[in-house]
Amino acid sequence: MKTSRLYVSGLALLLLGTGLLGCPRFEEGNDTERPENYTENAGENQVDPSTACPVELVFREAQDASEVAVAGEFNDWSTSADTMEQTSGVWRHTMELAPGHYGYKYVIDGSFEGNPPPFVYTKWVGDQENRNLVVEDCSRPSLELESLNVSSSGLVEVELRFHRGLEDSPVDESSLQIHLGDHEAPATVSGDQISVTYELDDFGKYSLRATARDEDGRRTLQNPLWVPLWHEEVEFHWFDSIMYLIFTDRFRQFGERPLPPVEGVEPIANYKGGNFKGITETIEEGYFEELGVNLLWLNPINENTDLGQPGSFDDSVYTGYHGYWTVDPLAAETRFGDGDVAAEERLHEMISAAHDRGMRVIFDLVLNHVHQDHVYCSSNPMWCMQTCVCGDHDCGWDQRTLDCQFAPYLPNLDYRNHDILEQVIDDVMAFLAKYDIDGVRIDAAKHMEHVIMRTIRLRLNELEDLGAAPFYVVGETFTGEDGHGEIMDYVADWELHGQFDFPLLYPIRRVFGQNTSFQELETGLGRSEDAYGSTYPWHSPFLGNHDIPRFVTQMVGNGEGGFGNTPDLMANGPAGSVDQQWIIDRMSMANAFLLTIPGIPLLYYGDEIGLAGDNDPDNRRMMQWDWNANQEALLERVRELGQIRRAMPALRYGDRRELWIDDNFYVFSRDDGDHRAVVAMNKAEEQRSESVTLPEGWSATSTLVDQLSGASIEAEDGVVEIPLDSWGYAIFEVSP
Repeated sequence: MKTSRLYVSGLALLLLGTGLLGCPRFEEGNDTERPENYTENAGENQVDPSTACPVELVFREAQDASEVAVAGEFNDWSTSADTMEQTSGVWRHTMELAPGHYGYKYVIDGSFEGNPPPFVYTKWVGDQENRNLVVEDCSRPSLELESLNVSSSGLVEVELRFHRGLEDSPVDESSLQIHLGDHEAPATVSGDQISVTYELDDFGKYSLRATARDEDGRRTLQNPLWVPLWHEEVEFHWFDSIMYLIFTDRFRQFGERPLPPVEGVEPIANYKGGNFKGITETIEEGYFEELGVNLLWLNPINENTDLGQPGSFDDSVYTGYHGYWTVDPLAAETRFGDGDVAAEERLHEMISAAHDRGMRVIFDLVLNHVHQDHVYCSSNPMWCMQTCVCGDHDCGWDQRTLDCQFAPYLPNLDYRNHDILEQVIDDVMAFLAKYDIDGVRIDAAKHMEHVIMRTIRLRLNELEDLGAAPFYVVGETFTGEDGHGEIMDYVADWELHGQFDFPLLYPIRRVFGQNTSFQELETGLGRSEDAYGSTYPWHSPFLGNHDIPRFVTQMVGNGEGGFGNTPDLMANGPAGSVDQQWIIDRMSMANAFLLTIPGIPLLYYGDEIGLAGDNDPDNRRMMQWDWNANQEALLERVRELGQIRRAMPALRYGDRRELWIDDNFYVFSRDDGDHRAVVAMNKAEEQRSESVTLPEGWSATSTLVDQLSGASIEAEDGVVEIPLDSWGYAIFEVSP
């Protein structure tokens, strides 16, 4: 049976603040590692509202102003109660406030400043977004990470400082626990200074976790202080990634199911039994490494409702197998465990297996909405008020983007309510720390206020400032071919790193699926490059995902609807011979394009074998593991392409330049300054050979070696003759 937790309603009982430098908090000795603002933990951690803590505000702008004041919730927005003093061009003001979150603005020569900068913490008060002043509970101690270093040999050196609370109680040395990954690391304490030196045995992820209490028994604000770190032979960058989207329930099953399917729901929309153990087995078999994949994106793994519910666009009944109907922010879906081991333990095993192989794992965060049975709704009914359903009369998707509901049973979360924001942020950080996750994919970005995504990014940036391994924050803004501006509205140093490149998806599908001109592909690619600018490499190009018909089905044009019986031409072929070469050729070339352009390419599970599927839920079929000749032929090509991308820095980091193009023949280069590549494609029905001029600055006698065939061609006077078979492609490494 699934259990719920009771949440404390209202700001007064929340443990206010982020903790020093934005670190999440857990309860010691609690298997579920729940944040301290849960009811069962609220006793010893409840903030004393009579506590007054010193706060200094520093404002480095408005240096030419005659007067600057600070107005906020702490002084009823008075423009004169708290004036600032200017010293050396910097405005300062000190106050004493009870722990809490206070919206405020600066008042410059009598006028309130406008909207706050996007790179600071903010708080909505009514219809106004303000700066957010976070006053920590100074009665409690805190831990500060002063330095962290991991040498190439694996020597970890950590310096921590214990900051005492108001009672000036020193650290209780017996309570101090320092872990690096699964290893307990001994610490040396000298007054308030804590030093750790530890030699790691092997490469992998060894996140730092530190917990402590003072001698009066008060635990630190950070419980634990969590700083993700890796020890790796070669430094990892997110541009090195090939991402793979896994629908856990539809990927692979190992062991017995912990629960039967939900009654009254058709099998295609019901739980099918895929679980975390199935993913772990696939990792350990080397399947992802063979594809070149080193980044796993898991569809939402939170506990979901066990109810069957009508879909957003029809009356068919679905289950929450997909993960987007969450009822608990911290618990893993029970059904993703197995008959022997519970889901949370299996999830830890899966993530450890990935980390042991240097693979990153990102979680899918569903923050726009919750299921009506979520613990937020049961504890705070006002948080889950009904609005209107997107697409209904007077409730258009574009008109009510921020508050319309995807379904009547999926209430939105209003992040102008600061209590909701802080609860969700605390839970997100606890969730990531609990499973030691490397990044997040944020669902339905355009349907939420910026404050939620900006706050997450700021919290993660603070961890990186401590020395944590860099996170990746990628968003989903489902948009059309002209939606670059909508995508970029959420991308910045203080919000999303990048988004999935929906505008490029459409020309990719037309050119390779419907055989339209390469010219429109180059146009689409150029539009993305221009629109995204310096952030372009952070965005993710893709051929398909879980919200649209499968690439192969759209290409063939044989879809029978979400609940239909769309034929799988790749799977239904003869066991011993290839009979769908045309599908293999087109999908292979599409993957060749995807895996040689800038960005962090996404592979949707099953596309590597040409899995069929029309609209949801048909596009989320169970992954097939007994392959015929068609599927094996396509899989081998995708594996080959993945390995080439992983082996060639130019394909991951190089600037792109078009060298030759017409309707059916396309050549472009990638150049990072140290490494060069040329990619060529021919989708004509006959062999073609074209003379291609190499970029200016390249050697006039360069040698191009095809990484697929091993064949080489020599440039003469900066020109190479590139021959390609019909539906053939080549990826050349260029030297010198």
